[in-house]
Amino acid sequence: MLVVSLGVNIGFLMHWAWPKIAAGGAAASGWHAAPMKRHLGLSSDQAQRMEKERRHALAQAQPLQEALRQKRRELFLLLKGEDVRESDLDATLGEIARLQAAVEKAFILHSLKVRGVFSPAQRRKYEGFLERGLCPGMLSATPCAPGAMSGGDCLNQPAAKKANSKR
Repeated sequence: MLVVSLGVNIGFLMHWAWPKIAAGGAAASGWHAAPMKRHLGLSSDQAQRMEKERRHALAQAQPLQEALRQKRRELFLLLKGEDVRESDLDATLGEIARLQAAVEKAFILHSLKVRGVFSPAQRRKYEGFLERGLCPGMLSATPCAPGAMSGGDCLNQPAAKKANSKR
């Protein structure tokens, strides 16, 4: 579960941080300069609204991400110790899981909020980006059908195969 959680968080972080990383600085980051702006066909107004929401979401997530980094550092230091008590391990992992869930929730709430900015066609494309973030490790396989995530394994559900044959 922690691995899946980490994968989802990394997917969302890469979604919002990749333009900055790829361009080598802050000047080219954000919705106004991102390749996703072109892919979704965002107007300047849409891009500005998206950028404002992106900055807000990153500001909300930043303290959570910092606390998460600290807890992971604590976990590493705990693991380096000679005597690792299971109760200490459980407490640290529990806090990591709580912080991870809070970070993911912030980005998911952001994703839900910005859907109203898109046209129906843009929204379908945007949901494709989200699918790749929420179904890590399944990019080369059959994509998740709408609603299939709640049932477990997207790949083994008949609804997923039927929905994907229409794509």
